[in-house]
Amino acid sequence: MPRETTTAPRSTSPWGLTVLPRRTLYALPYPDDVRLLAAVIGRREATVHDSESFIEATIHHNVVGYILDAASRGRLQLPEAAHRALTNSHLRRVARTGLLRREASKIAPLIAETTGVTPIFVKGPAIGDRFYADWKLRPYADLDLMVPAPALNAVATGLAAEGYEVVEEFRPGYAARFGHDVHVQRHHGATSRDVELHWRIGDDRVGSPLGHATLLRGAERIPVGRTPILTPSLTNQLLIASVHLLSDRARRLAWINDIRLMAEPASADEWQATFETAEAVGGGLLWVLHRALDYVDHYLGLERDRPLPAGPPPPYGPLRAVEELDLAAAPHVGRLVALRGFDRLRYLGAVAVPTRAGLEGTVGGDGAGVPTLLGRHAGRALRGVMRPQR
Repeated sequence: MPRETTTAPRSTSPWGLTVLPRRTLYALPYPDDVRLLAAVIGRREATVHDSESFIEATIHHNVVGYILDAASRGRLQLPEAAHRALTNSHLRRVARTGLLRREASKIAPLIAETTGVTPIFVKGPAIGDRFYADWKLRPYADLDLMVPAPALNAVATGLAAEGYEVVEEFRPGYAARFGHDVHVQRHHGATSRDVELHWRIGDDRVGSPLGHATLLRGAERIPVGRTPILTPSLTNQLLIASVHLLSDRARRLAWINDIRLMAEPASADEWQATFETAEAVGGGLLWVLHRALDYVDHYLGLERDRPLPAGPPPPYGPLRAVEELDLAAAPHVGRLVALRGFDRLRYLGAVAVPTRAGLEGTVGGDGAGVPTLLGRHAGRALRGVMRPQR
């Protein structure tokens, strides 16, 4: 079957949401620079003209390593000031990633010891150490672990022995009821170690079947340094990456490149299994997989036929809202549409009236007083209903 491009479900949005600002299909932040970044990843020659915008775009899309490598090989003409700024940024990110790789080797056995749960790494080293020729090309800022939903509290308690504390989001219980992960953090001097304990992939219902029990089937161990960690099968990793790409407004080119690096070397059996698994799970996951591959094809090219058609999109929720609406608050809009009855009121109450700890965890706790935190919260809410500037 030839490659199929999904169509945008523009006419099926509920609640008259078609009046809200719409995203351009396949749009990414920094659109004037992203094509240049994609050309560099594709090993084509390029020249930078607006270095300030290019620096911001390169850092946002997390492809600094590719840009510096292209400059060193003469495939990219990069102004000296831009080269210096990107080098400094890359060194900081690689240093943080190195710390997190070491942290991964510590907390995985600790969780298994204290709870009997084997955590599955779903991003970070599960992608950088497995699919990239050099993990330094794919730095990251935290560790993402999948654990069973009933074990969330036990795992967080086990990590408390290593100095980790739960970062509250909005109100107690919000993450378990409305989100998809519990964020824990450990401070060490001026730096922090951040770990997200996932109980599902993304806030949308389409990712709910991709829980710990599902990912455990076919999971593979890979070495991170000298320590093996458990990662999803290639099939499940492709589905995870697809849901993540469409669920996050940041839409980084690095995430699109992740999918390319997974899809290109997949065997015929793995490729077929990915589509069959998405179809079997249902709920629009096959459409999500196709749409994510559309992004790869659009920016980086992916010459692989797709064995099954996309089918209908998932029901309206956070993922569809992020994909269709040009609003910072798109995930909130999608959640409100998807929720029913009192859950909708509870959600609004949690977001509108967070606790002090929830405010600090949401807008940043830097010792500011409650009035300042409330001001930040209100400012973020106001920006959320405005069209983004980029």
